[in-house]
Amino acid sequence: MSIILDIIAAAVIGGIMLISIFTMMGNINQANFEKTLSTNVQGNIITLARIMESDILKIGYHTKTDAIQSADSTNIAFKSDLTNSGTIVSVQYSLGDTVNSTRNTNDRMLIRQATGHQTINANVGMTYLQFAYFDTLGRELRCPLNTKVRLDSIKAIRIKIRLESSEPVYSSLSNTAAYQNVYWEKTIYPRNLNQ
Repeated sequence: MSIILDIIAAAVIGGIMLISIFTMMGNINQANFEKTLSTNVQGNIITLARIMESDILKIGYHTKTDAIQSADSTNIAFKSDLTNSGTIVSVQYSLGDTVNSTRNTNDRMLIRQATGHQTINANVGMTYLQFAYFDTLGRELRCPLNTKVRLDSIKAIRIKIRLESSEPVYSSLSNTAAYQNVYWEKTIYPRNLNQ
């Protein structure tokens, strides 16, 4: 009888150990998935921020007149010599349509158009884009800025971006799904607007 009890006890202990191992492996896989999504989103925002910051800093380079062509809270169009080649191009950043190829319903395209260059429709998990504009005294200018006088008064531009992962991460503790997200904000003072 004691042998049967020993076998049953060993089976129960072995079952508990197997369940613990499978649970631990599931948690490790979930953590790896979450970390991968987080790393991808962080890498995307770093790349995007560098490109946008570089372009915005060059507003009006080699062209002082009508440097900013249009400006509102979700898009900006400007002229610049981005490559220092003497060729002035018009550049526009805007928020595009919703992306249907991801599970994130807030995911939108970021569109970058530059004269003479291929239009870039970046699907980087963009869920929020906002531009704010400031004058010489640091006062925020209200959008839309649709007159030449108002556009010429822009001396600084604040960019706010939020990117989210394309797939949700499920939490077994709260039984909810959330998207990995990262936020970036910077106020840029284009040198050619401040002269």
